[in-house]
Amino acid sequence: MDKLKKAIESIGRDIGALQANQGGALQTTKAYELFPTYATLQAQMTTNIKEKHVDLGLDALIDTKLQNGGDPFITRSKLPTIDTSQLASKNDLEELKRKVGTGANSGSTELKGQGFPYALNADIGTIYTDTTAKNGAVKWIKKTAGTGSNAWSVLFGDVKHKPRISSSQNNAYVEFRRINSTVEVGFGGLSWGWFGIVRRGAPSYVPQGSDRERNVVILNVGGIPVGFRATSSKLGIMTNDKGKRLGTFYLGGPDDGNQLRLQFDDPVPTDRDIGDLRFTNMSYTTDDPWPETL
Repeated sequence: MDKLKKAIESIGRDIGALQANQGGALQTTKAYELFPTYATLQAQMTTNIKEKHVDLGLDALIDTKLQNGGDPFITRSKLPTIDTSQLASKNDLEELKRKVGTGANSGSTELKGQGFPYALNADIGTIYTDTTAKNGAVKWIKKTAGTGSNAWSVLFGDVKHKPRISSSQNNAYVEFRRINSTVEVGFGGLSWGWFGIVRRGAPSYVPQGSDRERNVVILNVGGIPVGFRATSSKLGIMTNDKGKRLGTFYLGGPDDGNQLRLQFDDPVPTDRDIGDLRFTNMSYTTDDPWPETL
């Protein structure tokens, strides 16, 4: 600062001398020689700040500013203590997001419980999860107002059932498998997945009345279990193990007694059993409520 003051005083003396020599008038060209340009002054100020900040007193000015404004370096120990026990966890936020998304986008609510939801008088569209998966039914949806089996439908369920059948050989079975509202019928139980019946006239053989020589009862009228019944009658092809057609198998719908029978092209033998039966695929839609008993 003293050097700058002395420089200004020196320039003043030079200006006074020039004015005296020239009758008090300062020529323009001489003035430009005496006074530096703006760019020169700016460069000199930058250099002074970088190299002479101590001499200029800038460090003391910054120290004073920091004292007035507080500590600029905040350490962990100086952070305020926050009670995090009342804050929502990530899982809480995800659950809230799921619930809000379900309600906003589909207008439905999700409930959980144990067993079938038939007693719940919930809004239409309500989703219900059975945490016990009773009889294979896991997730349900409310489809009509009120309560009862007709008010709810299974969104995801998988159950199998092998009812007691007639006319079959030991270990042979008919299996009904229901996935949601679709039922598949399967035959098997003997070697290599065959199905078989006993000879006509054997104690466990049951003929079917419309053709007692060719038709064999497997499940009598009303024998298809509730929960697995078709909406209409179905017919499939029956062959031996080599694929030779032996006849058809018939599944009656609600208008034909919900029964299952085999219909052979030729009379069923009376002197031997038939043990290598195979069947084409059969699946259908059911309107039955989910089976409550198996």
